Amino acid sequence: MVRRARILATVIDLEPAGRGRPTSGAATTAGPRQVTAVLAAVLAVVLVGGSLAGHRGPDRPRHRLHFDEPPGSALFDTAVGDPIAGAGESAAAFGPAVPVRPPHRIPDGWTWQPVGPLPGRQGHVAVWTGREIVYWGGDRPGRPAQGAAYDPKTQQWRRISRSPLSNRTDAAAAWTGREVVVYGGVNGAGPRSDGAAYDPAADQWRSITAGPLSARVPLVWAWTGTELLIVARAVGFSDGILDAAAYDPAQDTWRVLPALPMQLAERPAPPTQINNGAAVWTGSELVVYGRFVDRQTGSPGPDDRARGAALDPATGQWRDLPVAPLSGQAMALVWDGSEAVGWDHDLNSAAFDPARDTWRPLPDLPLEARDCLPAGVAAGADVFAVHCGQGALFDRRRGVWQPLPVPATAVDPPVWTGDGLVEWLGPSGRSDDGTWLRPMTP
Repeated sequence: MVRRARILATVIDLEPAGRGRPTSGAATTAGPRQVTAVLAAVLAVVLVGGSLAGHRGPDRPRHRLHFDEPPGSALFDTAVGDPIAGAGESAAAFGPAVPVRPPHRIPDGWTWQPVGPLPGRQGHVAVWTGREIVYWGGDRPGRPAQGAAYDPKTQQWRRISRSPLSNRTDAAAAWTGREVVVYGGVNGAGPRSDGAAYDPAADQWRSITAGPLSARVPLVWAWTGTELLIVARAVGFSDGILDAAAYDPAQDTWRVLPALPMQLAERPAPPTQINNGAAVWTGSELVVYGRFVDRQTGSPGPDDRARGAALDPATGQWRDLPVAPLSGQAMALVWDGSEAVGWDHDLNSAAFDPARDTWRPLPDLPLEARDCLPAGVAAGADVFAVHCGQGALFDRRRGVWQPLPVPATAVDPPVWTGDGLVEWLGPSGRSDDGTWLRPMTP
């Protein structure tokens, strides 16, 4: 699998407040004794009012806006596990995820389940292991890293043991067949240079050996079947050089690979150079595309079209690829088994055939233009794209895109499980927070 790099908890209670009005026969003057009586009465009213406000009657609902993890008891059958235990305190299952607060709108083809034990987050790891989706890390400032695993067959969540890594976003992650390997990323202390591997069968983590790269936010990464390929640049460097390395989990060893033979803009960068990079693993090469930057001047290339290169990890050699007919400022690439299907921020689409080294145009995505980064995932022989609460499916056999409804706030791509899609929308106060499932025929 190839991936590319990217609240405050509060409760608002609305209570009506009564306000007294003076009577028409009220005296316009008062003596000391009357003032004392009035003040005593006011104090009594305040005390009684405070007492009433602190005891809500059953006929006066309180309106709550949650921007963080809802109480576990409100969402789960907690007979099996503690829904609010810290990550790693229990790896027991949480029991059936019984929906108790489904949203009003359920997109066609999707089913909704409760959100699960994790608080809301962004930039987290989401990796399919063949049985479960492992979610870990993400944007949780000042809080420890947490993780959980979801089994779409049983619709059960379980917490996973604590990782030796600090919390972070935008880490590289891949399933090796035995472990979920996590490397790099960034948090409040800056980019990270460490990594770890999680074994879901044993519910155990291990630290991996230190790599040859300095602290990095990976631009793109891919699992080749034997190695995790990383292409990354140290945050803060302005020369655009993207180093590469490969990690072998069986031997717990790294090897250095040649740097990408071109300079691509990468976050953080001036707004005119924003690019997250896009890549696919073809089975023999890592194909990387992005927006070209002149190393000498730091300025973009002659146009915004994406430039690319392909790495053969067996020989350690890169080769230049033809310019893509897509914008390199923001694009997505997904491997469909024979071609890299790509689309950009403007919803233009094209496909790259690495065997012929050529691009061919495809129909535009049938979606509304919105301010989101392109994102997608391979769904069997098809390609699924998500764009700001909209979805589209590319049918390779027919060569067309078809609209596909998705949860209204879906931005990140769902996880493909081999027979369906899982879209996790962590708790954030949105109406469609939850774990969404969509069965699909491979």
